[in-house]
Amino acid sequence: MYPVLPFGPFTIPTGPIILLIAATMGLELAGRFGRRFGLAIDDLWNSGLIAILAGLIVARLWNVIQFWAVYLAEPLLIISLRPSGFVLLPGLVAAVAFAYVYLLRRALAPVAVTVSLLVGAVSAWALIQAGGLLTGSLLGVKSDVPWAINYFGESRHPVALYYGLSLALLIVCIWFLTLKAKPVRVLLFLLAGVGLIYLTFGAFEHDTLLVGSIRAKQFGGWLIALLAVIGLARVKR
Repeated sequence: MYPVLPFGPFTIPTGPIILLIAATMGLELAGRFGRRFGLAIDDLWNSGLIAILAGLIVARLWNVIQFWAVYLAEPLLIISLRPSGFVLLPGLVAAVAFAYVYLLRRALAPVAVTVSLLVGAVSAWALIQAGGLLTGSLLGVKSDVPWAINYFGESRHPVALYYGLSLALLIVCIWFLTLKAKPVRVLLFLLAGVGLIYLTFGAFEHDTLLVGSIRAKQFGGWLIALLAVIGLARVKR
């Protein structure tokens, strides 16, 4: 595992570097994908950046407010960028809200923009998931398969690589097989693919959340894929 990358006398955490590269790649691919719907690359970059910045700021402030007594005692912690210092749900809500306001001001087609940004987001997520192989943030179950990786003396499934490669392959398929598809159909195909990936490879993830006796990621993947397939059937009919 490589939690940090050496640069001369300095070391840089691997996670933030991967996030930065993934965000840049995701926004670029979103802009290029959106051109097939008649969208300008600049509009997609701007809406994506607004969503990312608003989400990060609100997610961070929410955490600071929640633990104000701790930050009051040590104010320098406010500028710390630890992953645990962000609250996911408020950040997501803020990202969606600010991006939607931008769409309204620019009079952009919400579905087309959403689909383009989601294609970029899944592309970025593929890189982030694969990066879990370097950081050790995503562990697979123990295994003796020939392609298992060694993690502190234990052979495990490279589940981070499973997720990364399968999500990347999904984006390639979406990119070339939906050239003339309407945005709604692209969205449903994308959701169905993501759902099936997590339904399949969630079984190889170590110490994951359970819903009863079922892994939560697998159940969520099954539900998303099911709803997407039903949606595709209704759209086709």
